[in-house]
Amino acid sequence: MPTRTFLRLPKDKRLRILRAAKKEFSRVPLDKAVIANIVKDAEIPRGSFYQYFENIEDLFVYLLQYMYGIDKKKFERYLKETDNDVYEALKLRFSNTIDKLANAENRQFRINIMQTIFNDSHRNEDLIQNLVQPDIEVDLTYFPTSIQKSKHSKNLINIVKMIGKTCLEKYLAKSASKDEIIEDYNNYIDLVKSGFNNI
Repeated sequence: MPTRTFLRLPKDKRLRILRAAKKEFSRVPLDKAVIANIVKDAEIPRGSFYQYFENIEDLFVYLLQYMYGIDKKKFERYLKETDNDVYEALKLRFSNTIDKLANAENRQFRINIMQTIFNDSHRNEDLIQNLVQPDIEVDLTYFPTSIQKSKHSKNLINIVKMIGKTCLEKYLAKSASKDEIIEDYNNYIDLVKSGFNNI
C-alpha cells in the first residue's frame, strides 16, 4: 500500500504517478516493468518513488485497486441507469469494459495483468489475492433480497464471475469480435437471471 507521504501529495501529482505507472504496466507485465520509466514519465526523482511505495509490486497493486474503486463507482451509476436491475447493470458494465479495450493501451494493460497473475515468478499469495479479488468481485448486496437469502447466492456470484472472466479472456485472445462477445455475455447473464429467478 502507498505511504502516507504519497496519500498526502496533491491530487494532480498522485494522478500523474498513477498514469505513468499505467503506461509502464501497459508496455510490459509487472516482472519486466522498470521504475526508471515510471519516475521519468511522472517527472519525479527516483528517490521519491521509495518514499511513496515499498516497491514496484506495491505500486502495481495500488494502481489496480484504485482503478477497481473507480469501476465500482461506475457500476453504482449503471445500477441507477437501469433502475437497480443488477443484471442489466452487469451487461452495461461489460459492454463499457469491452469498449475501453478497443484502446490498444487499455487492451495490453489488461493482458499484462493476466500475464502477471499467471506468471510463476509472481506466485506470492498476497500479491495474487490483491490482484484477482477486486477485479472479479460482484457485490451480493446489489441483487434482490430473495437471492441474497438464497442458499445458492454464492453459486450465483461465482457463475457471474466465471462468465465475465471467460468472455473477457475470449475477447482478449481475439476469439470473438466485440459484438459477438457482448452478445454472448448478455445471453449468459439472461440465462443466469432466468435460472435464479426460478429457484
